Order: sequence, then structure tokens, then C-alpha cells
Amino acid sequence: MSKEAKILIAIAGAVIIGGVLLAIFANPQPKDPGAPVDTDSIVRDHNYMTGSLDAKVQMVEFADFQCPACAAANPILKQLIAEYGDNPEFNFVFKHFPLDSIHPLARISAEAAEAAGEQGKFWEMTDLLFTNQASWIIGNNQLDIFVSYAQQIGVENIEQFRQSVQTRQYNEIISADVKDGQSLGVNSTPTIFINGEKMENYQYELLKNKIDELLNAEPATETTEPQTPTDSITVEAEPSTEPETQPEAN
Repeated sequence: MSKEAKILIAIAGAVIIGGVLLAIFANPQPKDPGAPVDTDSIVRDHNYMTGSLDAKVQMVEFADFQCPACAAANPILKQLIAEYGDNPEFNFVFKHFPLDSIHPLARISAEAAEAAGEQGKFWEMTDLLFTNQASWIIGNNQLDIFVSYAQQIGVENIEQFRQSVQTRQYNEIISADVKDGQSLGVNSTPTIFINGEKMENYQYELLKNKIDELLNAEPATETTEPQTPTDSITVEAEPSTEPETQPEAN
């Protein structure tokens, strides 16, 4: 093998290794997929929510409007929101996670939800998109269908709605949600977190039990050590060797 060939092989190897390392560091994954994550840090100003980030219980859903499982989860999540929505200690946050490679209409439907949200109708459009999913995923007239949904739910400026969807006005914030999801290890939809804990599925009882558990949990209280007189001798306690453990989910 000539010297030039060896150099070319070495360069190609370096490029491949560099690309692999770049992909790893550009898409960090949680060290422990089962460990709770900090979902508070990825809730953005543009994200729609039912309550406050100060609430005791934070439920975050990453969803795709073309995803059949998301459509199946929608009535369950609606029921939970109806049950807990008036509780100031509960908050539901929606984040987009279009699976573009298998759901080519997921992103434009997310645009429709955001365009309706701009005029105060996000949740109404979200519900129609999931409820009528089997209808609008057929054919190539999605924009006209979304416009009809906007009219149905009372969006006032229909021309503004149409233009927003056509020009993909909200693509940047949808992509930001996707990036947030990837940073938490999300790779499928629906993915639901409750106080940072990833739920195994979207079964009603599982989600309700977790919400109730957190709502009923006693807040941690800080204990104050008694003041030691300045003229007395204090003895520092040895640190505990027992590891701290996370409570197991129901």
C-alpha cells in the first residue's frame, strides 16, 4: 500500500470518528433513563399549559398530532385535566414532538395548533386534530381542513391563521420543543413526565395514582438544630453512610 493511500485511510478514519463523537455530544442523553429529569428547565414561554409552574404537580406531554397513540391518549389526558384543572397545585404542559420521518403531516398540524393558539384557541384545535386524526391524514388538502377546523372553533382572523400555517410561522418553536425532548431522551410519542418522572404508559389509573400520590405527599420540612452556647464544646456528627434513595413509583 502506498504512502498516499495510508494517509487517505487515516484521514477518512479520523472524519468518521469525529462525526460519531459530534453526534454523541450534540444529542446528550440522560445518564440513567429511569431517573427523574428536570422538566421545569425545558418549559418555554411559548408552551401552552393549564396552570402555573409553581404548582406542586407538573405533567409534561411530548406529542405528535399524526401519532395514533397520541390520539388514543388524548381523551385520557382530557379527563385528568378536567378532574384536576381547578386544582392550583396541578399543571399540564404540552410540548410538540413531531416524528417527521414517519409522520410527514405532524409538523404542519403542529403549525395549525400554534396558529389557532395565537388567537386563543390552542386547546380547542388540539382536541379537533386528535379527535379527527383519521380524516385529515388522508389526501393532500390538509390546509383547507385545518381552516375549516379554525372556523368551527371560532378563530376570528381566518386569513391570518391560513397565512401562519402556509408560511410555517411557528417552525422554530416546534423545533425547540423537539430539541428539548431529545435532551430528555424522548424518542417516541406520547411521552409523559410527571414531576420529571417518565411514565411507563398513558393508562388512566397509572397517571391518576401518580398525581394523587404527589398531591397528597407531605412537604419536606427543615429541622433547625438548637443553638449551642458559645462557651460549650460542640461535637460534629459523622455523616451517614446510608445512600439516599428515590421513592419507587406506584
